[in-house]
Amino acid sequence: MIKTSKIDESIALIRKGEKLALALNPEDGYFVGFSGGKDSQVLLDLVKRAGVKYKAHYNVTTIDPPENVRFIRQYYPEVHFIHPRQTFIKMIEKRGLPTMLHRFCCEELKEKTGAGNVVLTGVRADESTKRSKYNEVAIKSNRVEHADRSKKHTIEEIEQNEHRCIKGKDAIMIYPILNWTESEVWQYIADNHLPYNPCYDIAGRVGCMFCPFANKRQIEFFEQKYPKYKDAIMKHLRIYLANNPRTTCEMDADEYYDWWKSKKTIKEWMGEKQQMKLSL
Repeated sequence: MIKTSKIDESIALIRKGEKLALALNPEDGYFVGFSGGKDSQVLLDLVKRAGVKYKAHYNVTTIDPPENVRFIRQYYPEVHFIHPRQTFIKMIEKRGLPTMLHRFCCEELKEKTGAGNVVLTGVRADESTKRSKYNEVAIKSNRVEHADRSKKHTIEEIEQNEHRCIKGKDAIMIYPILNWTESEVWQYIADNHLPYNPCYDIAGRVGCMFCPFANKRQIEFFEQKYPKYKDAIMKHLRIYLANNPRTTCEMDADEYYDWWKSKKTIKEWMGEKQQMKLSL
């Protein structure tokens, strides 16, 4: 069972940063990032319990499962939908498919929103090695491709010195559930009777259907469930390959897609393919 003290600490942090949030955005207060996933559900519930001023936002990636979009509209109608300037499918024409090392999709569709605000997100330290180095309060600058969020800041320090510089492309990040575990998140959802996102049952995750961090089984599930998405990806991938033959070892669209889904380097994938030909 999750400790009451941990919940209280998260709420206290949210309340502590409200003055700064209002200083940067008097009309809306906090900019709350909401994805429909379990972590953002817990975060939004804590924000409501804290009684602070906020506006919740969902970045429309154009490649999220339809079930997730319906879930947000049904259970969280107050969440504001932010639509991108360009869809994920159209981005493929110029940049190909995103990889784990080059996630241009996140940069373009998710990470650029919230600039000039105090942003609350449901990031947790145990999600990745990179996030394990985060601090609860950080300054994020999109002028630097990979801003260092491990640098220690306090809300008081930012209020006194640095919030004057937070404008344009900068944002102050606060992670109220950074030190929560996944089991604590699920326990909170059960204890507080929050709605359950069906995406966890149909694919085991909430997030983009053709994400480079999704495993092969999950991607193939969505290929079968929503074949029109796959067809659109392949159509625009062919355009990309026609314009960039050298950068992809002159692979055709089917080969490129199979390589991308394998999570291997091009060298590894090509070597295995060659070996298969020799063994036949």
